[in-house]
Amino acid sequence: MTLRFILISLLVLSAKISAQTPVHKVYLNKFVQDEKGKKMQAIIAVYKYTGPVFEDPSGLGVETKKEAAKFTPKLPNMQGVSDTSYAYIFFGALQDRKDLKGYTLMVIGNNKRSFNKPALLWIDKNHNLDLSDDGAPDTFASNANEKDITLINPNNKNATYTVNLSRFSFSYNSKYIGMLDDYYNANSGNKKFSGALYSFKEMRLNTIAGDFKFESDSFRVGFKDVNCNGIFNDAGIDQFIIGDYQTYVLPDNAITINAKADKNGFEKNGKRYDITFIDPLGAYASIQEDKNAKISNSLVIGKKLKKFKFSSTDKTPKKISIKKYKKKPLYIYVWRFDQAGFTEDTAALRIIARDYADRIQVITLNYGEKPAELKSFKQRNLINWFIGQSTQKINESLFLNQFPLGILTGKRLKIKQVKISPADLLNLLKNQQI
Repeated sequence: MTLRFILISLLVLSAKISAQTPVHKVYLNKFVQDEKGKKMQAIIAVYKYTGPVFEDPSGLGVETKKEAAKFTPKLPNMQGVSDTSYAYIFFGALQDRKDLKGYTLMVIGNNKRSFNKPALLWIDKNHNLDLSDDGAPDTFASNANEKDITLINPNNKNATYTVNLSRFSFSYNSKYIGMLDDYYNANSGNKKFSGALYSFKEMRLNTIAGDFKFESDSFRVGFKDVNCNGIFNDAGIDQFIIGDYQTYVLPDNAITINAKADKNGFEKNGKRYDITFIDPLGAYASIQEDKNAKISNSLVIGKKLKKFKFSSTDKTPKKISIKKYKKKPLYIYVWRFDQAGFTEDTAALRIIARDYADRIQVITLNYGEKPAELKSFKQRNLINWFIGQSTQKINESLFLNQFPLGILTGKRLKIKQVKISPADLLNLLKNQQI
């Protein structure tokens, strides 16, 4: 073995060791929402009790000539109850049983929402279709805002799924309530729908998240128990979602979990990360940076900016195409009120708009605030720079990973610099470099 070969081997080994990065354990300790789930506004339909034989809910809204499956549960002692209803709570841990697959039965007493009579909720928590052996019922007062119901996976006693129940206000949008009533009345088979006002709004607490923070990088990673069985790493079903650090509503960018650990990767802050382990119960996940990966989700210097349209903050917002700004240099600044360095950035933007409007165009895109709030901010502070509105789609097209984001383009929207602050831009303008 020659000295040259030994030296080359040592250099290769040294390169491999230096490329290794630490594995970070991210504790998942916050239930959050994702943008897609937040928009769903799902309800748990409540039906009037009409007899001992119940109809399976799986065919709801499905056109079929096949008769719905029937089952006969054992009811609890409901002495003193003025009216009886029932509902089905989706629970993916029950897909393997014969009757009522994928649902937990809930029998409801006093569902008329009377002020002096709380609703009583008997829930089949041991999943045997016998509600007489589940203990005392849960109560839901007429003035209650919400209630969490937790179900235990019969195949894994440590795996739990929680659903949040709440009611529509009697003053809620009557048109929307009417639409729900029409839908369920037409699609419930032989079941007698009690009405949307006497049903429950359903919020599935099935996305748990934690925050990653290392050196200059930070973000939030969430895991969604899509099939609501209390297990967070079902390959091909469950999902992970990457969002901004400490944000409550995660964006609509879910990635389905792959059975192969090396396939569960994502790009953030111009880096590639791999999720090397996901605890089945959603306690924590292990994340590691892949320094050898080729980054694809990033803006490329010299390439043209992808075209998009943004909204103005007018009373009647107008759609404005970014192509409008292609004839001379452009600075795009995407921001939020709660970001770091906001005061310093706005001061620099004021000077740029005042002194250098002939040399550079500036558009700032706010994400998260309402047009009225932005208009008020502009008037209160005598803002002299343009404010438009960004969206999640625009943020993704700009590969925005952290607020704020500054992008400098030349003519024809060719990208010249990314992650440039207003202060840095001001220095370039002062030094005649633009």
